[in-house]
Amino acid sequence: DDFWEQRFKQINNFEKHIADNGTIVFKFFLNISKDEQKNRLLRRLNKPKKHWKFSADDLKERKLWDNYQRCYEDAMNKTSKPHAPWYNIPADDKATARYLVAKILYDRLSKYTDIKEPELPADEKANIENYKQQLQNE
Repeated sequence: DDFWEQRFKQINNFEKHIADNGTIVFKFFLNISKDEQKNRLLRRLNKPKKHWKFSADDLKERKLWDNYQRCYEDAMNKTSKPHAPWYNIPADDKATARYLVAKILYDRLSKYTDIKEPELPADEKANIENYKQQLQNE
């Protein structure tokens, strides 16, 4: 469909632009099974404090599960690029999913060891003591 092909192209162009300008792009798909989604929906319905998380639309949308899976796969295949990869995280177990996301973030970010804080402009740096005094005198 032309609409989606155009949208995927726009996403890729945007992500390339921000990556070229120094942004590190992470995209995580927290992939839960249909059975796990059912269990989570039942827990929401069984606990009054979690009712706010439920919508009747959840049941309607579950009937389209296979269609959604195909759409997710298509979108990820068409928008996963070396500068903006998708990470498909198995998420039936929340603790494991959180660990995997944290590990990916750590592994990718830990190689950036030469990052330095930005410098203040010289005129502002020269006035640090003055700024401190202004605040102290409030």
